[in-house]
Amino acid sequence: MKTSTGVASSLLLRLDARSPTPLHEQLFEGIRARILAGALAPGLRLPSSRQLATELDVARSTVLQALDALTAEGYLVARAGSCTRVAPELPGPLEDRSRSLVNRSSRGPRLAASTRMPKAAPVGAPRLGAAPRAFRPGVPALDLFPTALWARTVSRVHARASTGLLDGGDPSGHAPLREAISTHVSVSRGVRCSPEQVFITAGTQQAFDEVLRLALNPGDSVWVEDPGYPGVRRAVLSAGGRPVPIPVDGDGLDVAAGLARAPRARVALVAPSHQYPLGVTLSLARRMALLQWAGRTRSLIIEDDYDSEFRHRGRPLTALQGLDDAGCVVYVGTFSKSMFPGLRLGFLVVPPSLVDLFSAARAAGSAPASMMEQAALAGFLAEGHFARHLRRMRAAYRERGEALVDALVSECSGVLAPRPCDTGMQLCASLAAPLSDLRVRDEAARLGVEVAALSDYFLGRRRDAGLVFGFGGVRPDALREGTRTLARALEAARRR
Repeated sequence: MKTSTGVASSLLLRLDARSPTPLHEQLFEGIRARILAGALAPGLRLPSSRQLATELDVARSTVLQALDALTAEGYLVARAGSCTRVAPELPGPLEDRSRSLVNRSSRGPRLAASTRMPKAAPVGAPRLGAAPRAFRPGVPALDLFPTALWARTVSRVHARASTGLLDGGDPSGHAPLREAISTHVSVSRGVRCSPEQVFITAGTQQAFDEVLRLALNPGDSVWVEDPGYPGVRRAVLSAGGRPVPIPVDGDGLDVAAGLARAPRARVALVAPSHQYPLGVTLSLARRMALLQWAGRTRSLIIEDDYDSEFRHRGRPLTALQGLDDAGCVVYVGTFSKSMFPGLRLGFLVVPPSLVDLFSAARAAGSAPASMMEQAALAGFLAEGHFARHLRRMRAAYRERGEALVDALVSECSGVLAPRPCDTGMQLCASLAAPLSDLRVRDEAARLGVEVAALSDYFLGRRRDAGLVFGFGGVRPDALREGTRTLARALEAARRR
C-alpha cells in the first residue's frame, strides 16, 4: 500500500457530548474507523493534539488519551519530540464477505446429537505442588478477592431462587448473565455482540472443545501458537484435528508462516491481546492479515482472551473480534483468571451466522454450570462489583509485576532477561546459554520455588530457552524472596 507523506489539516470528526460513550472513546473509534476505511493513509501526519483539541472543542487530555490508545494498538506511531503519524504498514481494508461456516463442516449435525467426549492425552509438564507458590503461572490474586461480598451475593441468590434456577435452566446459559457479559465485553473489550451470541461455558477448555468439535472434520489442520498454551493442543487432538505449530515472535503469531505451512487450515486458535507464554501482542498488521486469510478461506478464528483485561497502563486493547466484519471470530473469555479458578465459568461469543448451530448443539444437553453460580455472577456484574474488582486487580498486578522485574534484575542479572510485561499476571524471561530451562525448573522445585520452563510450551522445534513466571497470586515481598531462592537454583544448575 502506498504510504503518504502529507499532513492531515483536519480529521473531520464530530463528537457528541450528550452520548453515554466517553469523548475519548468516541475519538478513538472515529480515528480508527477512518484508518481502517483508508480515509487516513499509512504514514499520514496527524494534526497536533492541541490543534485537535481546539478543532473538537475538548480538553487536550481527552485527545491525548485517545491517541495513546491508538498508538498502543498499532494504528498510530509516535516518537518523542516528533509528530504522530498513521502507522506505515497497514494492510488494505477488510472485504465485507458474507459466509457460512456451517457448510464447511459435516460434523455439526452429528455433534449436536452426541455428548460423547473423547479422553484427551495429557500434554506438557505437570504442575508442581498443591498450594500456589512463587512463581506458579495462572494463579490470580486470591488474597485480594472480595470473598465476603461474593458470599453475600451467592446467599441472596439462594434465598430468592426461582423454580427456573432450581430446575437447571437454559442450556445456553442464564439469560441475565448472557446480557451482563454482552454489556461488559462491549464496553471493556470492544466486542460487538448481542446477548443471543453469548453462550456460557464451564471454562476456557470446554469452550475450545465445543467450538472445535463443531468446526472440525477428522484430520483438519488447526493453526496453534508455538510456543503456546498446552490446553490448546489437547483440545485440537481431542476433536480429531491436526495441530500445526506456527511460530510466535515479537509481533505475535507469524501469519506468513501459517500460510506457508497450512494455507487451508480450518481453524486458527490465537491469543492476540496477550499471548501465552511469551506475553507479546499480535501486531495490527498481522491482525488484519489473519482476518483477511480467514475471510478468504472461510476459516474460523478462535480468540482466547484469557487475561487481557488486566492491562497495567492505559485501556485494554480492542479485541480481535471487534475488527471482524466477515463473521470469522469466536471470542472466548473466562472468569477463572479475573475472579477465582474454582468458579469454573467462562463464555463464548459466536458470530451471528453460528448462533442457531450452537443453540442446537446445546439443546440436547444440560446447563454448562450451576445456574445458582451463574445467577450470582450476573448480579456481581450488573451491580458493578466486577468492574471495581478489575480496577483493583490492574493496580495490584502492575505493582507485583514491577516488583518481580526489579527483583530479577537485581538477583539474576546476566542470567535472566525479563521480557516487557504490560498486561496480565505472568511474564517470560530469556535464559542465557548454555543453561537448560528444564534443569533450572527442576532445581528451583527442589528448593521450593515453582517456575515453568519455556521449552515445555513448544510443539515444534524448541527455539529458545527461558522461564515463565506467575506473579498474580504472590505478594511483592514473597516475590523478592522467591527470586533470591531462584538465584540459588540458577547457580546450582550452572554447577551441574
